[in-house]
Amino acid sequence: MKTRSVRRSVDWRVTMAGNMPRARLIQPTAQAAELAAIASAALAEPSAATADDVVRRVVEAARSVIRLERAGVYLLDAEHQSMVGTWGTDAVGSTVDEHDIMYAYGDLDREIFERGERGFPWTAYDDCPHIAQEGRQTRVVGRGWVACTPVVGPRGPIGVLFNDTAISHDPLDEAKQARTAVLCSLLGRALEPCRPFLFDTELTQATPQHPLVREASRLLVTDPTLSCAALAQELRVSTTTLARTFKRKTHTSIVDHRNELRLARFLGKVDAQGGNLLEAALEAGFGSYAQFHRVFRARFGKAPREYLLDRRLSGVAEQ
Repeated sequence: MKTRSVRRSVDWRVTMAGNMPRARLIQPTAQAAELAAIASAALAEPSAATADDVVRRVVEAARSVIRLERAGVYLLDAEHQSMVGTWGTDAVGSTVDEHDIMYAYGDLDREIFERGERGFPWTAYDDCPHIAQEGRQTRVVGRGWVACTPVVGPRGPIGVLFNDTAISHDPLDEAKQARTAVLCSLLGRALEPCRPFLFDTELTQATPQHPLVREASRLLVTDPTLSCAALAQELRVSTTTLARTFKRKTHTSIVDHRNELRLARFLGKVDAQGGNLLEAALEAGFGSYAQFHRVFRARFGKAPREYLLDRRLSGVAEQ
């Protein structure tokens, strides 16, 4: 990531004046954006610079594609038990550099990851301070809800994407949060190969990814219908060699990566009533509805139509 000589430590207990927020858990609706290019970028060439660029693009995509009003990503520095700033949004909606900010990893952050493991892709907290960075100053610009979406890779937590509506003060939009959860899922998988570079300031040089990973990722972004066998034939290697190399270098299987991209495409294409499931599944790259149904159930724990209706009609799940 982009380095700074000195980081400013923020103590949220002081900022919140002892009034720590309580979690409001909401079941997600089923929508997502097509962000395959962002998800694949770090797989192709893992480095500190690549990771930083991917996070910046995710923050900007969160606003331009998903239409979040404000968003920011903090990464978990487990060794120093800190949450480290990267890129965020200021009080007027512009992208700002927040690399000089950090705060102590605490109970609220643990809750975000724990609730993610329990099946809640994001956690919303009410009556939180809305923070804006202005130069070297951290300013509270108001109070309201803040949604926290964990970014988790195949080997565990990587960070959290925070978002709010400090400018308009609009209520939380479940559809947008569902798309944000898919974005964070893709970000977590993409950043996994960059994990060694995130906080080690001496590892500044790019480490070129294995050419098979680069080319397979590029081909899948272009055509998500390609099978592992078709990819192997295109790359002139055996299916076994391609599968093993991809898994070893990225810590995820090529099948799982492809299905993640397909599901993201599906969730961006399906209509609000779930009336075009077959069409959306086929356009997303699934070979048949049966294949889509199997992958969807494995990923979300429910059949597609049941999941879509439950999420579309859901309200507050837990206080």
